[in-house]
Amino acid sequence: MAPPKKITIRYFALVGPRRGTQTETYETTADTPRQLLEEIKASKAIPLTTNIVRAIINDEFADWEAPIHDGDQITLIPPFSGG
Repeated sequence: MAPPKKITIRYFALVGPRRGTQTETYETTADTPRQLLEEIKASKAIPLTTNIVRAIINDEFADWEAPIHDGDQITLIPPFSGG
């Protein structure tokens, strides 16, 4: 098993209030945003899925299977619309 990674997670829109914070330093063994989302859901029981949230790694939209590295900034953002 790989050693834990220390990352920063940012939550946008309704995700932040459900988590109870907008930004947190987080230690994880997750290798991908998908695994991270599952880990967060299990720890706080917030109803987020890959269907309603997008992952951003270091300010770039990322695939749910993209690798997470120590020191990364992960943003979880729900869909939004504007005009």
